[in-house]
Amino acid sequence: MIRVLYAGGGRYRISPLFLITPFGVEMKGFEYENWAEEFIEGLREDPEIEVVQMPSWEVHSKFPRTMEELSKYDVVVIEEVEADVFYLYPEFYTPEKGKVVTLPNRLELIRRWVEEGGGLLMSGGWLTFQGRLGRGLWHGTPVEEALPVEFQVFDDRVETPEGAYVRVVDPEHPLMRGIPWETCPPFLGYNRAKLKPGAKLLATISRAGKADEDPLIAVWDYGSG
Repeated sequence: MIRVLYAGGGRYRISPLFLITPFGVEMKGFEYENWAEEFIEGLREDPEIEVVQMPSWEVHSKFPRTMEELSKYDVVVIEEVEADVFYLYPEFYTPEKGKVVTLPNRLELIRRWVEEGGGLLMSGGWLTFQGRLGRGLWHGTPVEEALPVEFQVFDDRVETPEGAYVRVVDPEHPLMRGIPWETCPPFLGYNRAKLKPGAKLLATISRAGKADEDPLIAVWDYGSG
């Protein structure tokens, strides 16, 4: 059995909001959306894969704090969760008076866990890699060290309302095999990153009508992971 811990993927949408008077705002909608639902359902079609999902507000308080807890999983997926969610614990905001709060660095924990054999996947977004306005803050972290690409220092988004298209470099790689890439729809944006020496490039992405390509999917070995 492969146990996957999926960190992220959920959000609450609050809309629309109406300013009715200078003294009040009314909210007319509130719903939960799970962006990862189709991906997770696809994984769960395999009876040998078990998925536990933690939306970002649960990652903040419930993501493993020890190697023993994290080692219950074989794979960690990080999607649309900024680094601060892992760095800053709930205890930081309610410390006991007169006490200094020190807690495990969960990003360093993830790095060591990968080095010892864990599998890590990070997908791009406004809150991963560096993200929109640099809010992801993953550049320079221990997690970046374990990944096959280098993040940019600032906002790394490439917005492509005209569409960006995938080119598969290695269709026979186990991660790519059996996927109908020829039917892949255009992307409306992606995060620009740099392939690290020793990493293997599986697919690239480029704007419609442009020759320049950026890495889209890459893999490598980090320690035993």
